[in-house]
Amino acid sequence: MQHISTATVATAALVVALGGCRIEPVPVQQTSLALEPGKDPGRPPRRLSLLWLHHSTGDALLDGGLRAGLAANGIDFHDINYTEAKVGDYVIGDHTDPPDFPKTFNTPRYFDVVKGWELKGKKKHHDMIMFKSCFPASKIESDEQLAQYKRWYRSLLPTFKKHPEILFIPLTTPPLVKAWTDAAQGKRARAFAKWLTGEYAAAAPNIAVFDLFDALAVREGFPLENRLVPQFGKGVRDAHPSAAGAKAVTRLFVPWLNRTVRAAGLVGGAGKGGAASRPGAASKPAPSTDRSK
Repeated sequence: MQHISTATVATAALVVALGGCRIEPVPVQQTSLALEPGKDPGRPPRRLSLLWLHHSTGDALLDGGLRAGLAANGIDFHDINYTEAKVGDYVIGDHTDPPDFPKTFNTPRYFDVVKGWELKGKKKHHDMIMFKSCFPASKIESDEQLAQYKRWYRSLLPTFKKHPEILFIPLTTPPLVKAWTDAAQGKRARAFAKWLTGEYAAAAPNIAVFDLFDALAVREGFPLENRLVPQFGKGVRDAHPSAAGAKAVTRLFVPWLNRTVRAAGLVGGAGKGGAASRPGAASKPAPSTDRSK
């Protein structure tokens, strides 16, 4: 009887699960794992509350390690998701696309619910409010659509500036798998991420942008640039982050958050990460350990 290895069985099962399609991973040097996460000044000296408005991509990140990373860092985590936070006929949790955010944040009765969601006692607002769209928002099909995205996000600035007591954390849109996007759309999604982490993040001291796109996408200059790193997704046609993708994000996000809350003045003790301590600053490439090139 012919011996079949465990690895062969596992590979066959993966191919069947993906409908006959095999995930072909890219080398580590083409991913965010080749970037230094920056120095970590440690968990904040006091507990901070974080509210996150998100959908299924956020769930995958949380389940894959981000929730545990936040808890270990002393963050009181809350989220609004799908059917939650209904105000009249408007369900805040069901609206996380770019055109939804102006209504959610700029309508006082909706924003009041967001900033105090699940809080008890004397605390009236969260220290941080984080929000993101899911990966379909990275399918930016024209320059006009990209310009419209920017207009929607700029419209949030008056609300953010009126609430300097809250740190607002937009996340860049997560990337799409190769099957659902093309080079031009991926380039526009990368451009939107660069705009958010650059010009937009500099618009007010209480805005800090984490580059989720960069954490999950193939780095620029490689064949699959600006698409989801294959091993960071759940399938060749499923852009939800895998456990590996969640770990890659958590690896960058936790030290970034520790630097950011200090840079924003939420807690004392400035981070010592140099330029990378600034909200939205890009990480530098790590020394190469990849021997495949």
